[in-house]
Amino acid sequence: MITYQNQKGVGLVEVLVALLLLAVGVLGYSILQIRAVDASSEALSRSQGMLILRSLAENMRANPIAQTNYPAAVRGFTNITSTPTTPSPSCSNSICTPTQMANFDAFMAARSAFEIGMNITMTDCPGVSSAPIPRQCLFIAWGNTTLSATSTTANVTNCMSTTGVYLNGSNCLMMEAY
Repeated sequence: MITYQNQKGVGLVEVLVALLLLAVGVLGYSILQIRAVDASSEALSRSQGMLILRSLAENMRANPIAQTNYPAAVRGFTNITSTPTTPSPSCSNSICTPTQMANFDAFMAARSAFEIGMNITMTDCPGVSSAPIPRQCLFIAWGNTTLSATSTTANVTNCMSTTGVYLNGSNCLMMEAY
């Protein structure tokens, strides 16, 4: 076997180039995988938030007598920092008035949201001209997005603009309640 002096190490260089190309490919795949996990996490948060908002909206539709009590009841649980306390009476075991049921429904939604790192509020829908009875919207936020319990113009801090356009990078959902 004849080897040429100037050919020594060429095989090693070829292997190193192949490894470099493989490393770039694996790095690209890893970044893609990280983005897929982030997208899955965001989809889970949106699904959980939508489930909580839908449940509360359906409870509101089932209690039409106390519909005007829901905004204040829900805002009472905005930006809570510890597990909310059960209102008295607990409507899960006793008969309640429509107003008490509104407070209990708001508590249940706030507790469900708090347990998964979200919080809720309810205010006038953004981007809608004021009608005799303004439409009410439910908001849920997670991550670095915050909500305001005192907002009456639906500019819920860093979720969306007063015209109803979601702000870039916000982690929130809005649902019209009634």
